[in-house]
Amino acid sequence: TPQHNVTFENLTTVVRPSKNILRSVNKTELVLERIKEIASKGFSPSALTSYIRNPLEFYYQKVLKIRESDDLEETVEFSTLGTVVHNSLENLYKDFIGKNLTREMLQKVKPLISSEVESQFREHYKEGALDKGKNLIIYEVAKRYVSNLVDHDIRELKNNTILLLHLEADLSTEVEIPHLDFPVKIGGMVDRIDLYNDTVRILDYKTGKVEQRDMEIIDWKDIGEDYKYSKAFQVLTYATLCKQELKMNNMEAGIISFKNLSNGFLRFAKKNAPRDRNKQTEISEEVLIAFKEELVNLISEICDPQIPFVEKPV
Repeated sequence: TPQHNVTFENLTTVVRPSKNILRSVNKTELVLERIKEIASKGFSPSALTSYIRNPLEFYYQKVLKIRESDDLEETVEFSTLGTVVHNSLENLYKDFIGKNLTREMLQKVKPLISSEVESQFREHYKEGALDKGKNLIIYEVAKRYVSNLVDHDIRELKNNTILLLHLEADLSTEVEIPHLDFPVKIGGMVDRIDLYNDTVRILDYKTGKVEQRDMEIIDWKDIGEDYKYSKAFQVLTYATLCKQELKMNNMEAGIISFKNLSNGFLRFAKKNAPRDRNKQTEISEEVLIAFKEELVNLISEICDPQIPFVEKPV
């Protein structure tokens, strides 16, 4: 006779999909007052694109002013890397404002890079050693980024002229939105404006990776709705500011991506179809008018008392 009776059973659980209920915040009188305050000071490109990414994120960060923890970290934060690179480039180039860059000028800058980057790290990152571990890696990355841009400019000067016009230009302008009974401004800090041969270039530095395709749009409505086009949105905001405040014409606007510097200046471009090789890169009056329409639509939605801040699905 068998010593054991063995039975086999298949046990399964019923898995019911959880309902993804999106959070929503209505605009109270206090919230609307805060929005008016932001509007009067000026919506920055980063604030507007944070709304495009997730309206609830905009509510927490811009309306409630809830920031991520400001506690000092053991390793240099990514935002600190960006600050160090931007400030180092400003200090190394500021004596050249109003001048045509020369290869000799920039060669003299190169020996100063290491000490300038170290000085910026000491100012903006007061805790932790820079001579070991992850901090050392990020410190070396910052030096490489700055050095690579200087080398890039040196190569560009072989066959081109570059007149440096502005660095870290702090600009703002009023935006007319007829149905709103309070003033609305946009404002931002433009990293660099130069005259490249005969074209004004508006440059925004990015320590992250940006591809040329991130800067090209087909349908104008996408730029105010899809976060994928946030970089294009940012540089067109800067172009709007340069047109209004600096009265500039014959402009191109784009990104210098330190992780993709081999592709150089990544220009904003308007295309009529996905595979269209005819790209319009000039920031013409037509481009600015089309962008302003999307800008006004976006700000109108943010300021509309009837439209709540609704979380975007992940």
